[in-house]
Amino acid sequence: MTAIMKNQPTPSDHEVLTGLVERVTYQNTENGFCVLRVKARGHRQLVTLVGHAAAISAGEWVTATWSACVPGFPMR
Repeated sequence: MTAIMKNQPTPSDHEVLTGLVERVTYQNTENGFCVLRVKARGHRQLVTLVGHAAAISAGEWVTATWSACVPGFPMR
C-alpha cells in the first residue's frame, strides 16, 4: 500500500493512516520530500508513505491523511 502524506485537515472524503515509522527510505532535507515504511494500525505488512515532512526519523509516530482518489496512486 502506498499513501500520500498531506498537512491538511481531514475532510470526510480523506483516509487517515497512523503508525510507527520503521524506516526512512529516502529524505530530501532541502524540500522535506520523504519515503517512509510505516507499521500502520490495521495492516499486517509495512505501508509505504510518500510525502513531505520537515524532519522525521525511525521510531516516530505519524498520522497521515490522503485522498482515496489521488490520480496515479491507486490504493493497494
